[in-house]
Amino acid sequence: MYANHHTHTEYCDGKASAAAMAAEASRLGMKVLGFSSHAPLPFRTEWTMDWANLDAYAATVRSLAAEYAPKDMDVLLGLEIDYIDGLCGPADGRFASLGLDFSIGSVHHVRPPALGDDPLATVDGAQEGFDALIAQGYGGDALALAEDYYRAVGLCVKAGGFDILGHFDLVRKNNPAQSRFREDHRRYRDAAMEAAETLRGTGVIVEINTGGMARGKTRSPYPEQWILRELRAMDVPVCVNSDAHDTAHLSAFREAGVGTARAAGYRELTIVRRGRRETVPLDA
Repeated sequence: MYANHHTHTEYCDGKASAAAMAAEASRLGMKVLGFSSHAPLPFRTEWTMDWANLDAYAATVRSLAAEYAPKDMDVLLGLEIDYIDGLCGPADGRFASLGLDFSIGSVHHVRPPALGDDPLATVDGAQEGFDALIAQGYGGDALALAEDYYRAVGLCVKAGGFDILGHFDLVRKNNPAQSRFREDHRRYRDAAMEAAETLRGTGVIVEINTGGMARGKTRSPYPEQWILRELRAMDVPVCVNSDAHDTAHLSAFREAGVGTARAAGYRELTIVRRGRRETVPLDA
């Protein structure tokens, strides 16, 4: 079943309207389109929604759901909700009144003691910002940043309150050719596996996210193949998401995402529908 649960719009840092994204998804033959604009944070950013626009966002998606229901495409209202240790997370109930169909829990920020509550301590920004974070927040120890990131991912999973875990190993986005840290280093792999272990038995779906490939930042989906194999051994369910910020991203590298799942031993995907989940064959 062709589904995508990770879709951004002009309400956050997306480049297209929700209507345009839905029209393209329908043209592609999607059966499920989940909107997941970046939820507001306790501080202002250029990439998250404003609190003032939440109701309009929800109304827009609900209207599209009604429009596309007769066309055999489920349009779901969701949010990508950030976990920041000690500050906010999907489990804190800030968006309960919206009646979301699903949510994605993600980690973009870390909180190194040297930077306090600096809202720019993100692993998802430009390369120069990432390098500055390593230098100023972690004294040049990039593996310490990776360890901190995975610690936050594990805490996010333990806190719960979401359906899908976003881009498990996003920390490698700004690690071209493993130039900042080695991804085969024991410290890196131990940290990633500690985070992965928190998923065991939770029912949280891990997305295979092709967004890094679509934007030319990675050569493979999140998470890497070796991580997916470990998740498969733990019976952690997966889905394939494009993390689309424009209409052209909706179908980008989907075959790579499905192929990664297959190579890791998966034979099925878990799809969120309104009020339920479905398990579907990988190639359906």
